[in-house]
Amino acid sequence: MGWLGNLFKKSNNIDSDKKQNRIQSNTTSQNQTIQLNSYTDLKGIFKENGAIIAESYRQIEESKVEYKAVTSYLSDMEKIDRIPKLDREAIEDAARNILNLNKERNHIRNRRYDITDIQYRLFERYEMQLPKELTSLKEAESYQIDIDGDIKRLENEKQGFLDEEDDIINKQSFLRGVAKTTFIVILVLFAIFALLTSSSGSNMTLPFLLTVLMGMASALYIFMEARKNAHDIKMVQLKLNKVIMLANKVAIKSVNNRNYLEYSYSKYMVDNYEQLKSRWEQYVKIKDENRRFESNTQLLEFYNNILIKELKRYKVNDSEIWIYQPSAILDSREMVEVRHRLNVRRQKLRERIQHNKEQKDEATKAIISLIKAYPDSEVEAIRILKKYKIKQDVIINP
Repeated sequence: MGWLGNLFKKSNNIDSDKKQNRIQSNTTSQNQTIQLNSYTDLKGIFKENGAIIAESYRQIEESKVEYKAVTSYLSDMEKIDRIPKLDREAIEDAARNILNLNKERNHIRNRRYDITDIQYRLFERYEMQLPKELTSLKEAESYQIDIDGDIKRLENEKQGFLDEEDDIINKQSFLRGVAKTTFIVILVLFAIFALLTSSSGSNMTLPFLLTVLMGMASALYIFMEARKNAHDIKMVQLKLNKVIMLANKVAIKSVNNRNYLEYSYSKYMVDNYEQLKSRWEQYVKIKDENRRFESNTQLLEFYNNILIKELKRYKVNDSEIWIYQPSAILDSREMVEVRHRLNVRRQKLRERIQHNKEQKDEATKAIISLIKAYPDSEVEAIRILKKYKIKQDVIINP
């Protein structure tokens, strides 16, 4: 308590009636006139201003660190600008390679593929057999097209034979009708001839003979046609049975082939050969890109080390940061842009430091004013300030 006691020893002669007066308390955002009527009011103000001092001090220190880094960065830029043109070749070559390698990395990262992670792992597992599977799957799909064509052709042939069988059956029915009609006609003629012979005594021998010849000719025609139809229907049935047997064999082949196709589609999580081919090509590209990315990483590390080593030769303090913006080394306009941004940052840091100093000073003055007005609160003020880890010189030298 001695360091504050020495600072405020002149406050002992202050009249106690001042405790009822208004005092000016300067804070971070505005001047406040506060009527202090209780111990709680004092304690709250000490805490508030103590927090402001601690936060201001923290932000000042952070800003100083950042300000120092920005200043060092600007100093490095000047050192780089002063490097002779003939000596910049190694630096610019490393920067150019870093820039190109980073572009390649970004291009690889930004590629989009349809293949899923599960499919990638699946293809990785069956990588050795997949090329053969692709060939087999293509042949199976082509074979399935041929099978479907055969089934359709056999169905058409089967239907043709069925139609032909129906036609022969219809012919047989027609012949039966002709036979019945011919028989009836002959019987009628015989009856007429008999009636005429008995009634008129005419000689009907010739008509009888002609009728018999007509009946025999009709019977011969019907017999020959019926025999031909019977033969044709047997042939049609033989052909139909053959077509049905072939259709059954082709159907079995179709079932087996479709089972293989469906299994392969399910195995590789695709819908057809073209999709599997597309996914496989993507897998090959991704694998190749992964190898290129690994090689890129090694080259990038190599050129990063060269750039850092070359910059350190010219006493550039923060040489590592330049591997993240090699374009500024290669393009003077980019360097000017970076310098401008850094100068803007440094100006804002100055303003930030000044603003926080003003806040700290205002809060410090507020605490000093309160202790002068209320000497009995000095112990509580010291306790609160210690809680916020505020050094003595912050109060002694505000």
